[in-house]
Amino acid sequence: MFRFIVMSTTSTSSATAPASSQTDVARLVDANKVFGEGESAVKAVDNVTIGFRRGQFTAVMGPSGSGKSTLMYCQSGLDRLTSGKAYVGDVDVSTLSDQELSVMRRSKLGFIFQSFHLVPALSARENITLPVDLDGKDVDEDFLAELADVLAISNRLDNRPSQLSGGQRQRVAVARAMIARPDVIFADEPTGALDSKTSGELLKYLREAVNSLNQTIVMVTHDAVAASYCDRVVYLQDGVLVGEAANPSVDDVLDKIKELS
Repeated sequence: MFRFIVMSTTSTSSATAPASSQTDVARLVDANKVFGEGESAVKAVDNVTIGFRRGQFTAVMGPSGSGKSTLMYCQSGLDRLTSGKAYVGDVDVSTLSDQELSVMRRSKLGFIFQSFHLVPALSARENITLPVDLDGKDVDEDFLAELADVLAISNRLDNRPSQLSGGQRQRVAVARAMIARPDVIFADEPTGALDSKTSGELLKYLREAVNSLNQTIVMVTHDAVAASYCDRVVYLQDGVLVGEAANPSVDDVLDKIKELS
């Protein structure tokens, strides 16, 4: 079982927003993202205002091309908005330099991607501790051991990614996202490359992180089963926020996606 840990919300920049909800870890305000120009322009995110609360597991869903991943990339600073604001805590990430964004990503944000993005030449342990090492901080060895135990990779820490199964590589990626105790974790289709059994196990780990660590997770997914593990699901269509639901069931999600499609 994870220890309960309250994460810091200390700003990494002097550029701050007006006081936000005390429970919003991240939020978008009047967010727009446009690709291309003129008649070929595509509005991937269309005037979206949304907040993500501390200790909440949120699924972002919608048909293919609805802007799910773009919304997440803009919220996390992996991409920049065309207009509007993207806050992590009270910091407007759109005002940060590339160097300031790198610092924020190492210390305040965690990322889990479908393709894992592990460094082949590093061991599982070295991949997990990479954000902390790059930030020049000491690794909390007790917390690392706890993560490895809960994620069932304790006996794989010396192995390189090529020596791990797909499920083990994804769990290493989860541990890497959590090791710095970030304010929010962004997960982009984290179960997309996994079989149903491994997907279920991973989702249970993420759910446990929310329950026991008070972790905030924002997960882009097309999977109704994955969404059913969440506290909340928000729906996008053509870049527009078109609805949300609390404690979604698989059937509820399937019905809504069918409606949007």
